[in-house]
Amino acid sequence: METNTQAANAAEAKHTHDLEEVVSFCRSRDLDAEQVGSWVWVSFEETPDDELRQAMKDLGFRWSPRRKKWAHNCGTPTKSAHQSSPWEKYDHQPVSGQSWKATAV
Repeated sequence: METNTQAANAAEAKHTHDLEEVVSFCRSRDLDAEQVGSWVWVSFEETPDDELRQAMKDLGFRWSPRRKKWAHNCGTPTKSAHQSSPWEKYDHQPVSGQSWKATAV
């Protein structure tokens, strides 16, 4: 019988995608995405359709109600940033266009 911890670990494992996979997903859908440190954040002017929201959830994106953006940690979990802004702490760059290169954190 599977325990709650085993189920949580299995669920987390299926959402482990590296930065390049997440950026490729965003670029293939022409999303307004930005790399902030080792995370990718996506903004929308209007609520995306159900199909896109589900695809983002399936890849491991999570909605941040406080920041009003979708976030993916690209396999790099961190402590809560409630007291600070990751945009102030880390380098950041748009992921669209030809010039994107993964940056080190």
